[in-house]
Amino acid sequence: MAPSETRTAGGDVADQVIDELLPETDWQRLVRTYPATALVVAFAGGAWLGYRRGAALVTAVAALAAREVTRRVDDFLAG
Repeated sequence: MAPSETRTAGGDVADQVIDELLPETDWQRLVRTYPATALVVAFAGGAWLGYRRGAALVTAVAALAAREVTRRVDDFLAG
């Protein structure tokens, strides 16, 4: 599966979960209407998540990066 397909599939799942939790909220319109507020909220959420779960996030991101590099090298070597 191509990386763009993976992101799309993951985005679809995330969109479905958000739509189930908050079905009446038009997130895209809110982000377009209030871009600075959206960035502040995203930054604050990321900072909080990093503070609370920083080591686990670094481990997960490192594992993801290692898998992706390995896959790309394997694809390159396979030709």
